[in-house]
Amino acid sequence: MVTDDKKESKALTREQYRKLKQQEDDDFKQRDKKRVEVERAYARTHQQNPGDDAAIADANQFKTHRWHKINRRLNWTIGILAVLIVIVYLVLFFVN
Repeated sequence: MVTDDKKESKALTREQYRKLKQQEDDDFKQRDKKRVEVERAYARTHQQNPGDDAAIADANQFKTHRWHKINRRLNWTIGILAVLIVIVYLVLFFVN
């Protein structure tokens, strides 16, 4: 079963098809240009100051005592695993 779009595309000449595609491209470019303008306007109105203390406080809010404790454990675990990997390579190298 052929859809209406395929029927229309078969009935169009090459010139008509090119004009149709060109019009679609132009419409897309206009919509995209408008979208970019709106996004820039939004970014200007909702701009955050990098020196804002509230933004820094929000960023550090998740760093609780529990987070520091888990972070420390993770760092120790990574270090121990690295040492164990080196030991395994040394054993394999010298034992043949």
